[in-house]
Amino acid sequence: MKTYTMTTDNMLVESISAGRLRLTLNWVGQQLAEAAISWKDEKRQDLPENELTATGKVLLAKLKEYVAGRPVTWPDMPLAMQRCTPFTQEVLTRLMSVPAGTTVTYGELAAMAGRPGAARGVGQIMRRNHWPLIVPCHRVIGSGGTMTGFSGAGGIPLKEYLLHLEGYL
Repeated sequence: MKTYTMTTDNMLVESISAGRLRLTLNWVGQQLAEAAISWKDEKRQDLPENELTATGKVLLAKLKEYVAGRPVTWPDMPLAMQRCTPFTQEVLTRLMSVPAGTTVTYGELAAMAGRPGAARGVGQIMRRNHWPLIVPCHRVIGSGGTMTGFSGAGGIPLKEYLLHLEGYL
């Protein structure tokens, strides 16, 4: 089954993959509404690169670099954060500054966002992260270094794989 770019009511869906990873990009207008991450499913084929949007092509190139274990800076792109609370926006913005190969705890991220003691709230924000990998929620771990939930479809094993690619594990 091929995964095609579809447009419906100003919505565009692109599916890209590299290595063992697949990103499904849901665009609304010019904003990225969601970027779902999962393990690559061989039954689904991606669009040919020449049929991707310009941003889809850039993201595919970055994803290929990422799975090859090279450091990647994801392109600046408009994320549909207006539907997020101000605290969620602050947490996600702070999270984007956490470099690859490092992690922060939920409590540390809460403090970075100006809300020490809001670790559980940060956990809920990570659980609902609409842009995993691009907004790297896999870099947030439990106190004591425990691997806890992950919003990607592959759960903890996918989180560990991403951290391994980044040289953390």
